[in-house]
Amino acid sequence: MPMDVCPICYKFLQSIYDRKKMREVRLDENKPCMSSYHKKLTDSFKS
Repeated sequence: MPMDVCPICYKFLQSIYDRKKMREVRLDENKPCMSSYHKKLTDSFKS
């Protein structure tokens, strides 16, 4: 099952995942982000 993520997480995941793993990641701004890194990434932008 694909994981819906926001653009911020998508960019980040591209830098840590290989191509095979990226196939499971889907960019979708309209759905809640399912990335486990989302909170960390968005919090770091706020501070």
